Amino acid sequence: MHHETGCKTASDTDVRRLYSVSLSQIRKHSEFSEYHYKPSPFNIRWIHGYNPKVGVINLNDKGSTVAFYAAGNCAVLYNWTKNEMRILQGHRHMVTNIASDSKGKWLVTADSGPENVLIVWDSSDYFPQKTLFSPHGATSIAKVALSADAKYLLTLGYKDRAVIYWWIWSFGYDEPHASLEVPISRGAVIDMAFNPTRSEQFVLMTKHDIWIGISKKAFAIERGVLKETDNYELKIRMVERKQGTDFGRLTCFTFVKETSQILVGTNRGNVLVYGYTAEYQENVDASNTDELKFVKGLRVEQKRINVIKNVDGVIVTGNSADEIHFYDPQLKLLYWIHGFTVDSVKGLSFNLSPRSYQILDPKCNQPCLCWENVVLEADPETGVKRQKLMRSRLPPDATVANKPFVVRDFIVCTNDQGIGFVDFVTEKNVIILDNKTSPALALTVHPEKPFVCVGYTDGTVEMYNFDQHKLFTRLDLRDRFKVVTPPRNDSIKYTVDVALPQLSVTSMKYSPSGLHLACGLNTGELLFLDPTTMEIRTGKPFRDTKYAIKEITYSPDSLTLACADEGRTICLYKYDCSALVWKFIAKHRAHYKDITAVFFLPEKNENGEYKLVSLGADRILVEYDVGASFDECLEILSLDRIDQTAVPLAGIPWPNSKDMDPETCRTDLPMILVANDEHKYKIINYKTTMTLSTILGPRFDHPVRKIQLINKEEGDEISQYLLFATKNSIGLQKMPLDGNPWKHIGLLGHPIEVTQMCYREDYGVLFTIGAKDSCVTQWAADYSALDRTTKLGGGDLDPYYCLIENGRPGWLFHEIRDLFYYIQILCQGTFSPSMRRVRDYIPIDALPDLMRALGFFPSEYEVENLIVEAKYKVCQRQPSTEIDFEQFVKLYLNHRPAFAKDYRCLRNAFRNFASIHENSYVITRDDFITMLSNHGERFPRELSWYLLSILCGHSFEERNMLGDEDFSFLPETITLGDLLTNIIGVQDYENLSEQFSGKASSTSQHTASSDSDDGPF
Repeated sequence: MHHETGCKTASDTDVRRLYSVSLSQIRKHSEFSEYHYKPSPFNIRWIHGYNPKVGVINLNDKGSTVAFYAAGNCAVLYNWTKNEMRILQGHRHMVTNIASDSKGKWLVTADSGPENVLIVWDSSDYFPQKTLFSPHGATSIAKVALSADAKYLLTLGYKDRAVIYWWIWSFGYDEPHASLEVPISRGAVIDMAFNPTRSEQFVLMTKHDIWIGISKKAFAIERGVLKETDNYELKIRMVERKQGTDFGRLTCFTFVKETSQILVGTNRGNVLVYGYTAEYQENVDASNTDELKFVKGLRVEQKRINVIKNVDGVIVTGNSADEIHFYDPQLKLLYWIHGFTVDSVKGLSFNLSPRSYQILDPKCNQPCLCWENVVLEADPETGVKRQKLMRSRLPPDATVANKPFVVRDFIVCTNDQGIGFVDFVTEKNVIILDNKTSPALALTVHPEKPFVCVGYTDGTVEMYNFDQHKLFTRLDLRDRFKVVTPPRNDSIKYTVDVALPQLSVTSMKYSPSGLHLACGLNTGELLFLDPTTMEIRTGKPFRDTKYAIKEITYSPDSLTLACADEGRTICLYKYDCSALVWKFIAKHRAHYKDITAVFFLPEKNENGEYKLVSLGADRILVEYDVGASFDECLEILSLDRIDQTAVPLAGIPWPNSKDMDPETCRTDLPMILVANDEHKYKIINYKTTMTLSTILGPRFDHPVRKIQLINKEEGDEISQYLLFATKNSIGLQKMPLDGNPWKHIGLLGHPIEVTQMCYREDYGVLFTIGAKDSCVTQWAADYSALDRTTKLGGGDLDPYYCLIENGRPGWLFHEIRDLFYYIQILCQGTFSPSMRRVRDYIPIDALPDLMRALGFFPSEYEVENLIVEAKYKVCQRQPSTEIDFEQFVKLYLNHRPAFAKDYRCLRNAFRNFASIHENSYVITRDDFITMLSNHGERFPRELSWYLLSILCGHSFEERNMLGDEDFSFLPETITLGDLLTNIIGVQDYENLSEQFSGKASSTSQHTASSDSDDGPF
C-alpha cells in the first residue's frame, strides 16, 4: 500500500514539474532524470536590471533576504546577501503584473500581449502550479491580484469596458468561477487588491473613485425555495463621495486592519478615509460592503503620495519628495525617516513577518558583558529568535511619551536610484539593485577582462563585472558635459543656470585588443573611454556627423575604427601610436538607403591597410580604400549590387574551410557571409561580387538580423558555430552551413526586439539587450544541445524531409524523384530506341528546367547563381558537369523561397505598374508589353509574343495565323484577375488570398512554435 502511494506521488510530481520554469533548472535541480526536454542553445545565467513599472515584492521571512520582481519576460527571485538569482521563465511577452500572498508561498506572474499567460508559482520549489492561457481570450491582462490567504485570484481585462474574472485557482479550472463587467473605461483602473482580512472583498481604484466588490455564493429559487448553489457571483459598486473639494487624483490605497477602513492617497498629499462609521472606531463589522462610505479627506503631506501601507498597526506613506512618514490609525504623525534620502519613493514592501524583538534598558547604555550574557527565547508566533534592542538607541515616536518606535524592515523602490533594503533600527538603506531604469541602447564586452559595458538613453554608461554580477563603475555623460551659466553681475537672485544636454549612448565597442573603448552618441559625437575605468580620454568629442552613431567596428589590429550613422555615412578614424590619440581621417555617404553592416576584412590592401566594406538596404556592397583616403574624403574602391531582390540585413567576413584539399579546392577565396530578408544566407566573393552559395537560414517568424562566427575550444580541437539573432530570437547554428534545419536551434531572446548582442568565447557567455527595456540578460551557451539535435536529425537526406511538404511519403518528394529521372530520359533522347540507363546523376545544365517543373521559377540572375554553385561547390578548382539526386534536393530546398509567395506580393507588383480606372487597377495591353520589354530582366517583343501566346492557350496553327507582334489575343485593358486567370493560369483567384493567408498562417504558427519551443527548425 505504501509502495503504490509513493509511486503515485512521484508520478504526479513528475507530471507537475514537466511544465517547468526553466529547462536548465529541470536538468540541474530535478530529482527525476527521465525528462525528454527540448534542447536549448542558451540558458539564462543572470539578468541585470528590473522593470520599474511592475514594482518589487519583499519576500524576506525568518532571516531570508529575497526580492521578487519582473525583468523582461521573466520573473526573478533575487537573494542579495547570497548573490543568487532564481529566474522564472514561461512568458513570451513582457511580464507586466506580479503578486504574492501574505506568506510569500504562492507567487503570480502575468504578461500582457497576444496569447498572454498567467502562472501561479510555488516559491518553495520554483515550479508552476497553475497556468492560465489567455484567461481573458483575445483581451490582454491588465491587472492581477492574489488574496492574502492565496485562495482567490482576480484578473482584469478590457473589452469595451473593464471585465473582472474571479478564480478559485487551486481547483484547476480553466474558466473563471465568476465574472463581471464594470462600467469603467479602458485603462482607467490604476490598482486593485483583496482585503487582507476578508478575502471575499476586493477594491478597484481609478483616478477619481474606488469600487468595492464582493464575491459570494449565488442563490436560485428551486421549487419555490431560495437555495444556495455551487456557483459564485460578483457584486461591485462605486463608493460615492462629495465632489465639492478637489483632493486630487487617487494614486494608491490600503486596507486598515484595526478599523476596517480604506485609506486612499492622492497626488496632492491628501489621504481619503472610507469607512463603515463616521467616527473612529476599532473592530468594526465590515461584512456588509453596502455600508462603506466616504468619511473625510485629510491633508497630511505636501507632495504626491505614491504609496500607502498598513503594517504593524501603523500607516506608512512614501511621497515624491523622498519622505517616508508613519502615522497611527487616526493619521496622527508618529515618525519619519531621517537616516537617508532618495530621489522619490515609488514603492514600499515590508518583510512578511513582524520583527521579533525585546527592548532592554541597561544602565550603561552600551553593549557590555551583561548585554552579551542576555539570552532571549524564540518568538512563539514566528519561531524566530528575538532580537535584542537597546532602548537608548531606538528612535522615539512623536508623541508626548516618546515611546520607542519600531517596525519591521522594508524594501524601498526609488525613481532612478535603484532598489534599497532598509534596516529600520539603524535606518541604513542598502542598495540591492543599482540599475538604471531608462532603456538600454548599446552593449559591448571586454575581450579579456570580465567587464560588460551598457549605454542608456539617459546618457549613462555602466560597467558590470559579469563574473561577480556587480556594478563596477558608472559614468553620467549628461552631467559631465553639462553647461553651467554663471549669473550676471546685476542679477538679484544670483542663480546659476545648468543645462543638461540630451545625450543618449547609441553604440559602444571594445577594440579586439581591449585597449580602446569607443562610445557613440545620438548627437553624432564620438568619445573614447578608458576600457577599465571608463574615464573620458577624449579631450573634446569628435563631431564629424550630426546623426546618431548606430554601429562601430575596429580593424583586426585595433588601430583603425569605422562607424556608421543613421544618415548613411561611414566615418573613419585612425590611432596615432606616437601621440596616443585618435584622429579623424575621412567620411563618405555611399548608400542611398540605411546601412545594415560595416566591418573590416582580415585581408589588407596593397597599401597595407585593412579592407573596409559596408552593406546597405539598397543591396549595394561598398569597399573603401582606407590607405588612399585623406582630406576628410573616404575613397571608394568598388561599389556593386550583390542581390536582385533580397535586402542584406547582416554581414561578416567568412573564412575558408581548413578541411579542404588544396589540390582540388581553393583555400584563399575572399568571402563574406550575408544574411538577407528572405531567410537565406549567401556566401559572396567580395572581389567579384559573385554569389558562391545560397543556404536556407532559420525559418522563424523574422529573418536573421545579426550574425557572429564563434569558436569553441576543446583541447586541441576548435569547433565553429554561427551565433544568430532574428528580431526577437537568438540561436546557434552548427558549421558547415548546408541548409540542414536540424543544425540550428533558437529560443526567445526578448519579447519585443533583440537590439544588441555580444559574446565572450572563453566564458561561453552571451549578453543581449532589448527594445524599450533596461535589462541586460546574460546567457550561458550549451553547445551540447546543438550537437544532440544535429545527431537526432540523421544523415543524408533524412534531416531535409521536414522541409518538403508531407515529408518523404508526400507527393512533392515523389514528384522530385520522378522528374529527376525524367530529365535523364530527355537527356538520353525522348525517342531513342537504345536501352535506358538509370543513373544517379543529371547534367547541371538541366537544373533550371527541373526547378521550373517543380514550381520554382528562378530569374536569370538566380539561374546563374544556381549553376555556379552546382558547378564549383563554393571552392572547387575544376567545374563539375553533373549533379546527383541528394545534391539536387539540397540545392532545390536552399534556393527556392523559404515560404510560399503571398497573394499580396502579386497584387502589389501589379499595382506598381497599373493605373486606377473606375475604382480598380488596370494596365493597358501596350503598357504591359512595354513593361516586359523595358523593366527587370527584359523580354524581347518576339519572345514576349511567343510566350504569351502559349500561356493564353493558342495552338501552333493559331500562332502561325497571327503576326509576330500581333498581341490582339490579349485584352485591351488587363486587370489583376485577367493576369492571374487568363495568362498565369491560376484557378479561382478570388479565393487565392484566403488560401495563401491560410498557408502563411500555418507556416507562421509552425515557425513560431519552433522558435518558442526551441525546435530544430
